[in-house]
Amino acid sequence: MKILSLSTDPELSLFRKRILETAGHEVVALSTEKEALEKAAEPEQFDVVLICHRLPDATARKTIRLLRGSHPEVKVVYVVHLYGEWPEVEADRYVVGADGPDALLRVIKEAVSQTTA
Repeated sequence: MKILSLSTDPELSLFRKRILETAGHEVVALSTEKEALEKAAEPEQFDVVLICHRLPDATARKTIRLLRGSHPEVKVVYVVHLYGEWPEVEADRYVVGADGPDALLRVIKEAVSQTTA
């Protein structure tokens, strides 16, 4: 699976990239708002876009709008910081970062297997 991982926290970004690659996925990890917006506007296809709570909500929303406009089939998984947090970002699935790598991998798999109505 090809995954775009977006976070302004380089440490979280590197950890997630390694976990996802170890699980057999191809990962492009970006850690600036500018890179996120530029990549979302490119024609490159991804199966999943993983957006970290560290990416500002306004940038996350704009990135998702760009992706949905040019790649409506892409699945968006948003990593929230705390339980009970409901971000102002519309994603296909949400996962709490503290649940760890197994939860992240499970939610990504569920998002991709989800059918759109």
